[in-house]
Amino acid sequence: GLEMEVIVFQPEIVSKSVNDFISNLIQSVILVIVVMLAFLGLRTGLVVASLIPMTILTTFWLMSIFGVGIDQISLAALIIALGMLVDNAIVMSESILVQMEEGKSGFDASVSSAKELSTPLLTSSLTTIAAFLPIYLAESNAGEYTAPLFKVVTIALCSSWLLSLVLIPLLSVNVLRPTARQPDADPFNTPFYRWYRRTLEAMVRRRWVTLGVLIGLFGISLAGVSLLPSTFFPESDRPLLTAKLNMPTGTSMQETESVVWEIEEFLASELEDEIVDWVSFMGDGGPRFVLTYNPASPSTSTGIMILNARDRDAAIAAGEKLRAFCGERFPDLVANIRPLEMGPPVGDPIGFQITGRDSDALFEVIEDLKRQLSEIPGVYGIQDDWGMQVKKLVVEIDQDRAMRSGVSSQDIAVSLQSSLSGLEATEFREGVEPIPVMLRAEEADRGDLDRLQTIQVQSQSTGRSVPLLQVADVSMAFEPSLIRRRDRTRAVKVEASLNEDVTQLDDVNAAIEAWLEKQKADWPVGMGYSVEGRDKASSEANAAIFDKLPIAAAMIVFLLVFQFNSIRRPTIVLATLPLGLIGVVSGLLIAGSYMGFMTLLGIISLMGIIINNAVVLLDRIQLEIEELGRSPADAIIEAAQRRLRPILLTTATTIMGLVPLWVSGGPMWEPMAIAIIFGLAFATVLTLGAVPVLYSIFFRVQID
Repeated sequence: GLEMEVIVFQPEIVSKSVNDFISNLIQSVILVIVVMLAFLGLRTGLVVASLIPMTILTTFWLMSIFGVGIDQISLAALIIALGMLVDNAIVMSESILVQMEEGKSGFDASVSSAKELSTPLLTSSLTTIAAFLPIYLAESNAGEYTAPLFKVVTIALCSSWLLSLVLIPLLSVNVLRPTARQPDADPFNTPFYRWYRRTLEAMVRRRWVTLGVLIGLFGISLAGVSLLPSTFFPESDRPLLTAKLNMPTGTSMQETESVVWEIEEFLASELEDEIVDWVSFMGDGGPRFVLTYNPASPSTSTGIMILNARDRDAAIAAGEKLRAFCGERFPDLVANIRPLEMGPPVGDPIGFQITGRDSDALFEVIEDLKRQLSEIPGVYGIQDDWGMQVKKLVVEIDQDRAMRSGVSSQDIAVSLQSSLSGLEATEFREGVEPIPVMLRAEEADRGDLDRLQTIQVQSQSTGRSVPLLQVADVSMAFEPSLIRRRDRTRAVKVEASLNEDVTQLDDVNAAIEAWLEKQKADWPVGMGYSVEGRDKASSEANAAIFDKLPIAAAMIVFLLVFQFNSIRRPTIVLATLPLGLIGVVSGLLIAGSYMGFMTLLGIISLMGIIINNAVVLLDRIQLEIEELGRSPADAIIEAAQRRLRPILLTTATTIMGLVPLWVSGGPMWEPMAIAIIFGLAFATVLTLGAVPVLYSIFFRVQID
């Protein structure tokens, strides 16, 4: 009997991936709770920590209602939201505790805190949600792929806000025990607070110097971006290889099969230590077993192999050996052997499209381009999408001679068809199956040009026959096997792959683009080029997000103006956003990571958290001036001291929550986690100094 072996069993892989993320989520929750217990003490820590499981359960329930599935992206969104959702509970419980220490009953303290904080907390949650909005609105494959980030963060933060107003006051009344404070005791009379106060006063006094230093740091970080390697989405860390085997267009199925069988023999004899099992598809791209795999169109000249290796290192080693074998053994085979991609399918990383009207001029440029690519180390599998040129029989009919012989073009076409490809004479039925009976010349006659010229062309009108040579000139010519067009102009795409060091893609594209620009001067009118491949997919995905940023910015500004009833304060908040980039660039360089689509999402997520911190600080400055009657100079220092602990705590919980995602999130999530962790660490330190400094500049506050 037949034996079947499962090469790729997606349910197992998906459940393992989701389980890994659930364990990351549990680790994050534990780390966040430990941080809160350490910072807030047992009672307050437990009150705030109770919000986490309640919010997560509420979020899962709402996700099921809104049809958001549990996958890598939705679980990662929960991990990102962890630190932010705790923020609402920290601010609420601290406010209740402070009021209880001032002598209010637990009930009164809870009610007045809920009244006072409901709008500011909602505004800060909505500004954070607005920062994620471009991810959801982005009109691209990558945007669709990562849209659950926005949905889950929105659900989690709204749930957290609601539970903070209902659950936290309830628990605070029953659990918190205020310590009676001496009326004249200063809670900020500790070495750390004294150092912070002195530093802050010095920064505000020399505000223009401070501002200059911040702008300088931002400038350096912008320059540092060019040092970062970039890629759209990383390759998968699964030990799986796909081998796309392209023979010259028109190759028969038998020949393609024999090539694949020979490769399979090589796998069995030479790569038994690296490769566990494989499956081959001939003439067909195989099933789309995972979202990131794009099956090739059916063709007798293509073969696809999916190979499972023992581990990631074995997959890389096997890929190199297999590539070398194919290059040596089959010179006319283009073998693209590489791991699966993460993110939306892109195809070959390197791609350039040349457009023009004249095929000969096009292919002169194409050949030069292929030569140029082949000289770059690490580039392999260079091919164009028209395929190799094939031999064609060119029959040029002499209409005058044909008319004199009483033969039409249709007569010649029918005679050639019956001789070469065959004409259906009748049908033979076997049961219910009709089998066509074809009439055509012997194979020896079909392949011989001299014999073809003597084919008898029969005139449908007169019934007379004349040799083909008498009415047409027959010759052999090499012509493209396939002609592709874009915008009605002939377009040839040259594609190639890169070795494992995919981060050099920018350098390759830059070098080839510079070369093409130089060559372009000599091209005929109507010829042009465009960059395709991973670079195009990346720039399109990034552009789709940047296109929607103004909507998010408008929403954030509207929310901030609504909260502060002022234009200057929202300007201060937005001016602190670039500070995050200083940390992002430093973090990526320190950790040896890269700039990609997920890094961009990390930066956008980071903006939401930075806005939150700045809003909390400005809100307190306003409260100190308007309700407690302090002078602006005192209010700046006092508000910064009062908000120091909640801001540091939010930062610490967000960072600790993201550590598991950095350590074990895999190549896709690592850069995002690094961007938020380092960006937030730098931005928090700078926000605690920059917001007071910017406030003193905008509101002309002088500290003596």
